[in-house]
Amino acid sequence: MLKIGRNELCPCKSGKKYKKCHGAIEDKKQILDANIPVDSAIDKWLNVNRIKDCAHPNKTECSKDIIKAHSIQNNRILSKLSENGDVLMVRQAATREKFDFKFKPIGRKVATTFTGFCGHHDKQLFQEIEDIEYVGTNKQKFLFAYRAFSYEYHKKLEAKKNHRSVIEHKPSLLKEETFHSVSLGYDLAESDSQRIKTLLDNAIIEENYGVIETIEFSFQCKPSLAVCSGFNLEYDLKGKVVNNLSDFNASMSMMMLNVIPNDDSTVILMSWLKSDSSLYVNFCDQLTKLSDCELRQCMSNLIPSYCENVVFHPPFIKGWDEALKKEYLSIILRSLIIPFEPNKRNLLKPTKFNLFPE
Repeated sequence: MLKIGRNELCPCKSGKKYKKCHGAIEDKKQILDANIPVDSAIDKWLNVNRIKDCAHPNKTECSKDIIKAHSIQNNRILSKLSENGDVLMVRQAATREKFDFKFKPIGRKVATTFTGFCGHHDKQLFQEIEDIEYVGTNKQKFLFAYRAFSYEYHKKLEAKKNHRSVIEHKPSLLKEETFHSVSLGYDLAESDSQRIKTLLDNAIIEENYGVIETIEFSFQCKPSLAVCSGFNLEYDLKGKVVNNLSDFNASMSMMMLNVIPNDDSTVILMSWLKSDSSLYVNFCDQLTKLSDCELRQCMSNLIPSYCENVVFHPPFIKGWDEALKKEYLSIILRSLIIPFEPNKRNLLKPTKFNLFPE
């Protein structure tokens, strides 16, 4: 428990003395709305702290409307995966006694959306992948990676805002070391992401799409899922550290993953900054030596261990029994609550489910 003097500056960084800022506020009994189900209360809390801002570097060209932009293409991908207008996504299943996850139907018009682009830039910037079939040009690879990064960066900023807003309801948290440790983590994540954003923004302005390095492979399989996500890969396939999350002095290198389903195959794009390629060289070499079966197993572990923005074809998940669903969801839960989740150390570990069945 930290001691804060009444005349000290408030730890919230407002610039005010503690006694005239959060030191003058008492804790509220409830943070979430107690009159509605916990799931609904969490969604309500998150909606209040939404950030609406266009990520495009050229702000002078922004249109006035910040839209709910799809991180995964609606017409080209979600329409292919949907059933009766819905896809399945993993969402919280919380009660006052327990926190868990479940597969939940989401309308494809709102699935994977985020308020991170204005209408003009969402249409103009991503036209090369929205209106043209993927053929593997450097620009297409860059745009898929940029959208994954933009989605992840936007969610990190919203998560930080959510975290900070808690002290308005429970200011006593400012005396807790754990709260400040988490705050530091959000600050570092934002700093790392800002470094990447600066390089990607410059690449957009200069049309220098070679700043991204991408490894691409595909599976022959029916469309079952799509992914657009960014994360810090923690271990390579031999368990060697790639990004050391426990080292606060180290800069993290984000991997941007896109899984793009076609009619009879699925394309995988794994991207990162070319300037960070030394971190991923061993991982790339290990991937290229895997058999098709091993590669499918690797991705079946990696996606639930690292990726939140994943959509499923409903009949695909409906074909799983409860044991398969439980196994998949348990990996997600463990990845959140266990600092060094074993699945991340062994991405070739056998699972009963296969996200890319032949």
